[in-house]
Amino acid sequence: MRVKSFGKIAVPTPGTLVRLTTDTALRVARLRFAVVIGETGRVFVGVAGMNKANGTGVIKEFWPTGAGGGVADQIDIAAIDKRHLLVPADYYIDANTANEGLIASYWSW
Repeated sequence: MRVKSFGKIAVPTPGTLVRLTTDTALRVARLRFAVVIGETGRVFVGVAGMNKANGTGVIKEFWPTGAGGGVADQIDIAAIDKRHLLVPADYYIDANTANEGLIASYWSW
């Protein structure tokens, strides 16, 4: 497998979901979302229609490391097998602080 990074996916306006990618044809074996060290607000990853206020569609809420750094929170989501690959375009990011977000990467065969 090989790994690639989408880089930091920033949320310009809190409450406005940012799609991980617009490439609906991309299929991957694994996705990783990680907080950006030094950012100060909570960030969320989920599916279409995610609502961070009530948790609907939220897969994970990430706690920030803050200005002093700290242990970076992350989540890996893996496909069951090669016939059931993940579609990165199905995932969205939201944040409580403008221009903060997550680092996202993926593995493919």
